[in-house]
Amino acid sequence: MDVTEGIVTFLITAMVVGVPLFGLTLRFSLKPLVEAFIRLKESQHGGMEVRLLRERVAHLERVLEAHGLMDDHLSLRPGAPERLPAVAPLKDRERV
Repeated sequence: MDVTEGIVTFLITAMVVGVPLFGLTLRFSLKPLVEAFIRLKESQHGGMEVRLLRERVAHLERVLEAHGLMDDHLSLRPGAPERLPAVAPLKDRERV
């Protein structure tokens, strides 16, 4: 076996074994980065949905207040905890 044949054998063996190992290394090292990027994009899109939902709830609260169906102490303010009565009195319940 001369020097050229040895170098060719070494390079072919390195490529056959090295390329798949390099690919696996890249996959496992880049997977957390790609997943974090996907979560970031989903959270930015989810922020839009939350904002639209808050606007919708605010509109529904205004409609309820306009019809007199919502008391002042029950109105929800942004950031305030929800305070609803544990049990509604029987006289306020609507019969179905």
